[in-house]
Amino acid sequence: MIESTSGIDWVTQAELQRPEGTVLKGQFVDVLRSKKGKLKGITLRTPAQEYAIKLPKYLRPVVVRELAPHAFVQVWAYPDDDQWRGINILPLAEAEAITLRNLWQELPPPATPAQADSRPQLCVKVCSKGKCFKRGGRQILQTLQTEVAANPDLSHVSVKGVGCMSACKHGPNLQLSTSKKVISGVTATNASSLIAKHAKHQKDLTQKR
Repeated sequence: MIESTSGIDWVTQAELQRPEGTVLKGQFVDVLRSKKGKLKGITLRTPAQEYAIKLPKYLRPVVVRELAPHAFVQVWAYPDDDQWRGINILPLAEAEAITLRNLWQELPPPATPAQADSRPQLCVKVCSKGKCFKRGGRQILQTLQTEVAANPDLSHVSVKGVGCMSACKHGPNLQLSTSKKVISGVTATNASSLIAKHAKHQKDLTQKR
């Protein structure tokens, strides 16, 4: 199993250039490979969903040597546009691993990408170009992606960076898939509140059908 002491060194190196991230806790399901068969990352199962996490080169050999199949781990990762990138992997404490094992028995299987596509979705599009991105669009995108990943109630919500919305003077800007209206002057704080409100509304409508 992966040693915590080694992990501290990995984190120290990565901290110098990492964006703000989050810790995903779950079970190692499988490895991710390129079309040529090269190891690229792992699939992590959490109570909310499964994540495909791309790993840096210095972590990939560790996965092969030390990560046991179906091991419970915590992955320090951050959202990067439409994918997750890992910074470090550490063993999950035994008490937390037991809690997750028990939780698996109570919850339905986590949504796979194919299943998620078949459910009503709320897509949040954040402008990731030019002035919008420099004025706070990057922070908004990362904040929303992190919150959606950590909150099971937002499992029907996706967040992605998109091109210019032609409202640069009023940015940062975002748009919801349920409307053609561009929402301007957004901050990380009010964007989170806005998404939570619309996500709940759409979920309530779906349940009434």
